[in-house]
Amino acid sequence: MSRDTRTAKRDARLDQLKSSVEDWGTKEEKRLTDEVSFLKSVQKGRTGAGRLANQNVADSTKLVVDEISEFLEG
Repeated sequence: MSRDTRTAKRDARLDQLKSSVEDWGTKEEKRLTDEVSFLKSVQKGRTGAGRLANQNVADSTKLVVDEISEFLEG
């Protein structure tokens, strides 16, 4: 087998590998995007879970700011 033939076969295998990886990457990205969409819909479907989490963050932030202000003002 000549060097050119081996190089051509290797290049063909690398091109096939590249194509396979790109196809896999596209499918995996779609799968993950679909998973995120599904999980977001589940969270929204729960009775106020998203609003409750947002309210907890807001309340915690206010508490921290108030505590820091009180500490700094003495």
